[in-house]
Amino acid sequence: MTTLQQIIDDLTQEAARIQIQGRGLRPDEMARVQAIYEALPHLKKALEILEKKIQSTLITYKIVADLDGKLKQAGRVACNFWNRFVIPNYSVVIRLGLFTSNSNTIARAYKPYERDGVYYGVIEFNTKYLSTFSRNQISGTIAHEIGHTLGIGWNEWEKLFDHSNGKFDESAIQAINDLKDMRVETEYGPGTQYSHWDEERHGEELMTGFKNTTEHVLPVTIEIMSLLGHQVAEKLPNKTDLNALLDSLAQITFSRQGEAKSLNLDHFEETEIWENVPHDQPMSRKSSKKA
Repeated sequence: MTTLQQIIDDLTQEAARIQIQGRGLRPDEMARVQAIYEALPHLKKALEILEKKIQSTLITYKIVADLDGKLKQAGRVACNFWNRFVIPNYSVVIRLGLFTSNSNTIARAYKPYERDGVYYGVIEFNTKYLSTFSRNQISGTIAHEIGHTLGIGWNEWEKLFDHSNGKFDESAIQAINDLKDMRVETEYGPGTQYSHWDEERHGEELMTGFKNTTEHVLPVTIEIMSLLGHQVAEKLPNKTDLNALLDSLAQITFSRQGEAKSLNLDHFEETEIWENVPHDQPMSRKSSKKA
């Protein structure tokens, strides 16, 4: 079977042979040479595309420390969530660990950082509370933080809305019509302000700043990823209960272990705390800030 490279080589040699015959070229020969030289750039471009190494991206996790396997189980489900709906522009590694503190903080997340095109997020759970959490409570917290690592709350997100009122710009609304009904949180200070959906308006959505006993995911939370530089692999058709989504994703086996191992899972940088989850009030609307 003739390869594209062989075709390019053959045409190049043919053009050379025609032009070194030691006589003037006939009109048909000149036309042939011209056709070859017009075709060669396109063939070479096609070859470049075919030979280019395809670099796939994914969202995965690294267990730094665990308690009875809870973080490993929940991390897999949270990564399944985002890998189902989004093909990220860059790979994401969520580093999951523990801390022990006799305090009201049940979890804390750190500002994402980047190295060699891979973005890292760090979440630590307080062992004082982790043993009492269900898989979905932990998975929901991790999924929320992955949403931040994918860009909600920084970089391109910051350009999409008016910081005075949380309303999205007309250009963003033209791209995603549902944004006309969405608002960004403008209160509650650093860690919540400007980096979540508005609590009053969208209080039980995955990407609001406060943890709720029951939560859902809006289609727009998936769709906005396209404005943050990612590709939406699957749209969420309707407002969907988060627990139902996580339960269905818990049955999926992660089949990209080889790709995950090719990433530098161990890279770590100390960054500032991005969010805390307080535990001094019941976990209900406007009570516990998410990680």
